Amino acid sequence: MLTGSRKFTLHQMGAETVEIKCGNNICSVAFLPDGKDLVCGGWEGKTRRWKAESGREVGVAMDAGSCVLNLAVSPNGKWVVSGTNSGRVTVWNAETHAKATEIDTHAKSVYAVDVSPDSRHIATESDEKAVCVWSISTGERLFGPWKHDGSIAGIKYSPNGALIATASLERDSIRIYDSKDGRLLVPDIRVGVSAYLNQSFTWAADSTQLIVLSGGGNIKYLDVTTGRVGSQWAIHSNDKPRCIALANNGKFVATSANSSISFWDTTTYKQIGDVLQYGGSVRTMAISPSIDHLASGGDDQKITLRSLRDVLPESYLVEVNFKCPPRKNRPLTRHNFIDY
Repeated sequence: MLTGSRKFTLHQMGAETVEIKCGNNICSVAFLPDGKDLVCGGWEGKTRRWKAESGREVGVAMDAGSCVLNLAVSPNGKWVVSGTNSGRVTVWNAETHAKATEIDTHAKSVYAVDVSPDSRHIATESDEKAVCVWSISTGERLFGPWKHDGSIAGIKYSPNGALIATASLERDSIRIYDSKDGRLLVPDIRVGVSAYLNQSFTWAADSTQLIVLSGGGNIKYLDVTTGRVGSQWAIHSNDKPRCIALANNGKFVATSANSSISFWDTTTYKQIGDVLQYGGSVRTMAISPSIDHLASGGDDQKITLRSLRDVLPESYLVEVNFKCPPRKNRPLTRHNFIDY
């Protein structure tokens, strides 16, 4: 039994897998930058922090008061941001778990949150079909609301911080905004997205491509400078595709379809390793920054932590330091893309 909660129990499955039985559905998991700890949130309405190696809970729970739909951790490791079904966005001190800033102006559920690469701003989207950008320190709204025609399934800053991508589930499309002034740079690109809760796409390291998991069970590379889909291939199943995560070294992605997870080489587009099976739908997953672990959670009411060294060839687990090109070298305007 873990300290501080009667709901949470730890089950050790050999040296390579740890299960944390949570007693409630999990909506979001995220690693802290050092890869040693992770946070999770879900129906319980609290965000909890865990040791990746052992599954031991760290500190007190961060009580958001209602279901935590999505989490983001600031790149500097200082803040954890939660978005809830009550419309509240909360910034927590990652070390003390104390509430630092609260944003309570969304009238409907906040399905996705993200923190800028400089750890100064938060981008949020809600069921009001709008996107806003906030100061992480004061909670002041800096931009928005940027209105959409349909509900928004995700929001992500580019690695260089210059762009914000949003995904609309209803319109099966992605938009690209200038993060500094909110200008719409690329209107709806019909690419298809797989699920709510900010799980269906990720940026490539060079900030010029998005990797999207479509509702049809395909991985698609989207070039944001042209608005066109480049490479695409089918994953292991088209049964409820939900999540995609890119390893920090760019060598592979993990994808979930219903209750299974598969891994794919980003150069050859071939499957690597075995398909992992779970007891319920996988609704969230994350690869640790050090590429040591895969964390996943969902309808089976537990977090599963797997050592990737037991799953993938060693050549895929080598760390690579990427340097994103400055934005001035890769200008993006409304006039140099082709609407797909």
